[in-house]
Amino acid sequence: MKGMPSTVRSSLSVALLAIVLAGCGGSQAASTAPSPAQSKPAPASQSAAASAGASAASSASASAAAPADWDGVVAAAKREGKVNVITVPGDVYRQVFDEFQKKYGITVETLIGNGQADLVPKVSNERQAGQYQWDVAVHSPSAIFDGFKPAGALDPLRPALVLPEVTQGPWVGGFDAGWVDSGHALGYMFVSQVLWMTYVNRTVIPESQLNSIDQLWDSKWKGKMALHDSRVPSAGALVASSFLVHKGEDKLRSLFQSQQIALTQDRRQLGEWTLRGEYPIGLGVVPSVLSDFASRGLDIKNIKPLAPEDPAAWSASGSSGSVALFNRAPHPNAAKVLINWLLSKEGQTMWSQKTGYNSRRTDVPVVDPQGAVDPAKGVPPENRAPSDTEDNYGVFLKAIAISKEVLK
Repeated sequence: MKGMPSTVRSSLSVALLAIVLAGCGGSQAASTAPSPAQSKPAPASQSAAASAGASAASSASASAAAPADWDGVVAAAKREGKVNVITVPGDVYRQVFDEFQKKYGITVETLIGNGQADLVPKVSNERQAGQYQWDVAVHSPSAIFDGFKPAGALDPLRPALVLPEVTQGPWVGGFDAGWVDSGHALGYMFVSQVLWMTYVNRTVIPESQLNSIDQLWDSKWKGKMALHDSRVPSAGALVASSFLVHKGEDKLRSLFQSQQIALTQDRRQLGEWTLRGEYPIGLGVVPSVLSDFASRGLDIKNIKPLAPEDPAAWSASGSSGSVALFNRAPHPNAAKVLINWLLSKEGQTMWSQKTGYNSRRTDVPVVDPQGAVDPAKGVPPENRAPSDTEDNYGVFLKAIAISKEVLK
């Protein structure tokens, strides 16, 4: 779309961190999705990065060592005893925090929700009543820069990032490419994942009947689609943004007006609808839900993305993989330990293994090769999720506004 803001393309950082933390095991997400034309699996490049880092470990270990006061921070965190985290729905996220809890003996209490739709109002109301209950937000970028930031609820994150492994680590595009807010200070994105806009249950609808994004407007699919509610910031709003950019406003409005699309703000329900075939076309199904289904022994092999060769079929996104620090945190040391662990190789490996999302750290194994962005090629600006950065949020907000106007 002419006039839409552009983003800086990602490139592979040549700065490699030499320390390797112990990786944690976990179930790996099953994936059958083909790679988009502009994106390709990147295991080789990430494996090379990890090998190079390992070979240089002996010479660089001194510079990558934890700061002298790190043990004191950890000890203070253990005395605090817990850390309160706001995050997104899904058992896989809880599993990540459980691993942190096992490692440090610090209890993680979570509040789950859908960002601006419910969490931001709750936190704002609590603060107006003089209640400061939360330490860390691990959520979507937009929940941070368009929710908690305007509410005045965040502290600068950089001072809390004390481990050299974090700030000097091998991140796609370099460490500074991960900031999501315009001031590059409050929210940090650690995931880089190709998200498919549409999944189809191929047991119900074979590819011979539906094989292109443009066919979604066919009247035969009326009442067969479900959408993660795009009237609020969500994966569904990202779908609407993609269709707005690549198909145009008239087509987006036509789809919403004519196809009798079922709405839900529950991402798990959307995945279940698609998997059961109740609504065999799922708009905004997220990988973590499919990963959770697979980990529970459910067969997801016939849930496949629609038309991956179409630019409207995918966006490269941080999804729910960004972190921020609340001000007036009740457990400041535990918050600092959690954030540094999460952004370390160990924490990112655990996040990827449990959630099925690829990390921006190049020393973390790719868990979803079909959802990996080639760091050497980057992502076309029009395929960067506009929900990921404050500077490019206008398109996302326009898609939400259209959704509110048309979807009732």
